[in-house]
Amino acid sequence: MCTAYELGSKKRGSSPGYLDARAVQRLLEISETRIIRPTHIAPVIMPDGSLREMRWGIPTQVRSARPGAKPLIKNVVNSRENKLKGWPWRDAFQKRRCLIPASAFYEWVELDGKKIPLRFVRPDLDTIWIAGIWEDGQHGECYSMITTDPNEVMEPVHDRMPAVLQESQIPPYLAGELHEFGPSAVGLAFTEAENFLKGRKEPPPPPAQGDLFS
Repeated sequence: MCTAYELGSKKRGSSPGYLDARAVQRLLEISETRIIRPTHIAPVIMPDGSLREMRWGIPTQVRSARPGAKPLIKNVVNSRENKLKGWPWRDAFQKRRCLIPASAFYEWVELDGKKIPLRFVRPDLDTIWIAGIWEDGQHGECYSMITTDPNEVMEPVHDRMPAVLQESQIPPYLAGELHEFGPSAVGLAFTEAENFLKGRKEPPPPPAQGDLFS
């Protein structure tokens, strides 16, 4: 599922009206295109319209497949819609919701034995708003992207997609009133993109808090 998305846009005017003016300004200050990967620090929008910077991926303890082995810590970057009512997602889904801004998100497909990234955008607006949840623990503030069933654009590529919200869905989602997503009705389009991971042996270093804004 989605393990990379993009921030930064040369366009303006697609921010929901209730966003804090300072949050809008900070998003506009991202002057260069940035690829966000797991463990990177990125901005999320809180229910009061403010902006916070958090680490992508919620460290979660899971059982090891080996009998008697110590529990493993898994970095949960994507949270499936059909699991949000159970442990460990339920409390965050009920009490700690956030909105993830993106100018594009990526999904990989295999063509002729090669992994090719597809770049998904919203043609009508320059920002995609994705439902998220967050936690604050020993690793600091972290967030996870909610995924749901694919719409007709995503279905040929993957059986899951980010929970991309329509503008009318954002207020009830952040208020805790929207509990189901389903295939997104937001219009999306995709093109083949350059593989920004090609030749990279190690994951890119996560940007420090505040480094996104320049």
